Amino acid sequence: MRFKKIQWNKLLPGLLLVFLVAYILSPQLKGWMIAGLMKVGFFKPDVPEVRANGQYKPAPNIQLQDIDHNVIYLENEKGKVVFINFWATWCPPCLAELPSINALYEKEKNNPNIAFVTIDIDSDLPKTTKFMQLKDYHFPVYSAVGAGQLYNDGIPTTLVVNKRGEIVFSHFNRANYNSDQFAAFLEKLAQQP
Repeated sequence: MRFKKIQWNKLLPGLLLVFLVAYILSPQLKGWMIAGLMKVGFFKPDVPEVRANGQYKPAPNIQLQDIDHNVIYLENEKGKVVFINFWATWCPPCLAELPSINALYEKEKNNPNIAFVTIDIDSDLPKTTKFMQLKDYHFPVYSAVGAGQLYNDGIPTTLVVNKRGEIVFSHFNRANYNSDQFAAFLEKLAQQP
């Protein structure tokens, strides 16, 4: 039996079409592609200089609720640096950056001066908890009341609030937060009074 030689000029357009359709229809595939670009150095957040006294906007006192219906307020975290991320399980850029957020959380989780607040904007914590277990993510996730004004541009949106309760970092869209530079930024903020 003879095999015909593969004619790439006929096969390639079909493969590209299948990939394009899958890319458009699958948030997971799109997230995987973005995550790959992050790993090679794209989508790094612009980390600002830490200033002792700046003109920063105060963070609103949003109400957070965990899967067990425990309620906390962002204001209760004053005295800590708070990394806040707004995301959803259906959002490809969110899915792409979650591994970097989890890695940053694992690096900083034992620092008593740094807190992590990730907010599922759909407020479907049972679904989100299953997703996090499947992906082996360990950072805390909450639903929020009164937080919509913080992600007006869309998701993912990431904020960092200093110990005085001021927003010192705001980034809309995907980013790789698992970098020495970003961890040093959080740690330097945590050392400030």
